[in-house]
Amino acid sequence: MNQVKREEAELERIGRMIRETPVQIDLEERIMRRALSGRLSGVKAEPRRLRRTGRMLRKSAGIAAAVLLVTLLIASTEWISPTLAASIKQIPGMNSIFRLAGDLGLRNADEQGLAAVPERSDTHGGLTLKVSEVMYDGIRVTLGIERHTDVEKLQQGDISDLMTDIKLSVDGEDINTYGPLGGTGGGSFGPFLLRGKDADSRIIQFTDLQNQGGRAFPDTFDLTMAVDIQGIAEPFEITLPVVKKTYRNSIAEPIVRSVSGMTFTLETLELTPITTRLTTRIERPAGQPVDAVKDFLGYDLIDDEGNVLQEINGGTGWSASGGTALLSAALFEPLVHPGGRLTVKPFRTLSINKDGVREKEYIPEFEVTVPVSVPVPVPVPVPVPLPITEK
Repeated sequence: MNQVKREEAELERIGRMIRETPVQIDLEERIMRRALSGRLSGVKAEPRRLRRTGRMLRKSAGIAAAVLLVTLLIASTEWISPTLAASIKQIPGMNSIFRLAGDLGLRNADEQGLAAVPERSDTHGGLTLKVSEVMYDGIRVTLGIERHTDVEKLQQGDISDLMTDIKLSVDGEDINTYGPLGGTGGGSFGPFLLRGKDADSRIIQFTDLQNQGGRAFPDTFDLTMAVDIQGIAEPFEITLPVVKKTYRNSIAEPIVRSVSGMTFTLETLELTPITTRLTTRIERPAGQPVDAVKDFLGYDLIDDEGNVLQEINGGTGWSASGGTALLSAALFEPLVHPGGRLTVKPFRTLSINKDGVREKEYIPEFEVTVPVSVPVPVPVPVPVPLPITEK
């Protein structure tokens, strides 16, 4: 059985599970209890609309089960066939790249209404690139981009295979001017290309560098993205509005640990409902330069309940202070549990196997535990439903 037929059979199996599983009843009962207790979206339930609401909740329960099961299917494979992708798009709520990206923070952004839907696009040579989603939480800017084309050669492979360069500007100003020392002081914005929901979508992500001495992005700005595509002379240029949607909590006081003449400093730990960003500094004894490879550390972030926050796109680092310090930044998924503490466990990577699993050597002398709290989103206006006229 080939790949397409296997996936079509898997989709049919999922369809049967959605129709037959008792999870719909459980979901409905839980949602109904929350609605009746006034906890659903912070809106008090209206008994007069209960019968109609019950029908809607039964439908929502089925959709929730479908989204859960299909998400598990997509997460288990790197490639989705066009037939399966087209079928999945027929399920309500399954068009969101953020929801299916495997990133808890982006899923939160989608579910909490913190992602904008600009629907901006550009077309050249029979290919359309569309930005379908954008999110900015004060740390990272994330774009969901899609490919639409009827040209066979442009349909081959992954959308990222076609991209040869991406240039970004903020309010008409090259993004590099927001870096340390006006873009001449090191650090990297990216952008990073991350997995989307299928071969026709990708996530483009970059961060500000204010944690490394750069300027913060404005709370509201126009982002222009120019993408060079292999085989098409004219670049694709898309301009879209970007608005910060969340508060950010920062633990700004540096925490210092030293051992054998090497000093580790936790510079900042920044939290939003979407992202956790860790910034650190490694220094050797005075006059000794750091080694950007040997001295580079990885980090595990662990909450009070033992949950390890998933790293998003790997850490970046650059030599600062004339090469005597290594400044590094890493992005992680958001903290789930409110309050408590977060433990930062630095480690050296000894080896990486073929599955990407790292053998780690932890450095207990550098371990740091800090009190934290989960930041809240900026309130998003919720439309008030019109009253139903009783007949």
